[in-house]
Amino acid sequence: MNKFVALIMTFKDYCSYFFLPLILIYLLFNIFDGNNGLLSHSRLNAEILSLETKVKNMKSSNSLYEVKISSLQKHDKNTDLVDEQIRNVLGYGKNNEFIVFFDN
Repeated sequence: MNKFVALIMTFKDYCSYFFLPLILIYLLFNIFDGNNGLLSHSRLNAEILSLETKVKNMKSSNSLYEVKISSLQKHDKNTDLVDEQIRNVLGYGKNNEFIVFFDN
């Protein structure tokens, strides 16, 4: 029993030498590469920028579609949008015409 008490006392003396570096390594790892660390912060900022550009592109295409929809709903005779949509969507054309489709 006396050896056991001596072992516990020795463990208490050297405990800080063992656990303190482990705690420091854990904290340093989480500061730099943890879920809320510096590296993940920069990755999230890059992802935010790319998603913001996607949102801007989608808003611009959405505004283009809104203009097309509003002109189709007005049945405006001056625009060729109705004719273009009939040709694109339904594939109609005249007998003497060649229809060439371009992807946007």
